[in-house]
Parts: sequence; structure tokens; C-alpha cells
Amino acid sequence: MASKLPHKRIVQGTNVVDVNLVASENTPKARWDDTNTEIFLKICVDEVQIGNRPHTHFTKEGWKNVISKFAARTGMSYNHKQLKNRWDSLKKEFGIWAKLVEHQTGLGWDPVRRTVIASDDWWERKRQENPEYLKWRNEGPKFLDMMEICFKDVVATGYMALVPYAEPSSDNE
Repeated sequence: MASKLPHKRIVQGTNVVDVNLVASENTPKARWDDTNTEIFLKICVDEVQIGNRPHTHFTKEGWKNVISKFAARTGMSYNHKQLKNRWDSLKKEFGIWAKLVEHQTGLGWDPVRRTVIASDDWWERKRQENPEYLKWRNEGPKFLDMMEICFKDVVATGYMALVPYAEPSSDNE
């Protein structure tokens, strides 16, 4: 449905330019540091919990809320595409993490580094499966708790949260 608002027009020299047509040229590049990512994920968790993500992505209302809340909390006016790209990249990151730990029982858990404790041999086998796994050898994904809320039921991996007190098992090493 087309917006009922008139198109914004700006004058550049003697030319009148429709802002809606050049928005991508004027949209600032999204910058995702830990603070902005945390704010974004907190907003996403809120939207998931109130039911605005019935399947794998937010409803129109959910995205509208994410966009407006993110702008209000950060002062940054990221558009739908920029926020959806961040959602998709975090979902992909969570999917890789979930594949790393899926069906792995008896691994240890380091609560300080928030990553699994496993032997060098186990990590080497995982590296051979997917070199991206090694980025979590020394520290797990930041904001894992929020990522679990957002993605654990939409990433098809059979992922189950790790039990933090599990002891390493030689069966999985």
C-alpha cells in the first residue's frame, strides 16, 4: 500500500530531487558495535515475547516497532533493510554456533568466557567441519541469551541450550 504522505523533495542547485528515489545514496552506513547490537537484540527480544515474530521474521508491526524503538534508544535512524540485515547476520551467527554445539552432550562450559570446554582434538575436528567454529574457541557469541530467544526456534539445527554445569565427556572428545 502506497504512503499517503507526499513525496519529500529537495532542491539541489537548480534540480529538484525526489528524496525517496535517492534514499539509498543518503542513508548512512549502519555501524554495529556491541552497544548498538545489544540494544537491537533487547528490542527484538521484546518483540518476540509479545508475539510480533510468529515465524522466522517480524510482522510489519514488529518491524515498525523495532525501527522506531531503535531510533528512540540510539538516535540512529536505521531503515528496515539495515536492521533486517543485522537480524539476518545475527541469525546466521547463531546458526553456526548452534551447529557447533548441537547434539554435543557432556561438554564443559566456561561461564566467564561463555564457551564450551573441549579438548584440542575436538576443536581440530570441528575446525575441519567448519573453520568458522574456531571463532568461539576462546569466547562464545556475545549476547547468547538474547540470541537464543530470538533464533533457537527458527534456526533448523536441533539446537538445545548447553547445560552450564555439564562435565566434559570422553565420548564427545
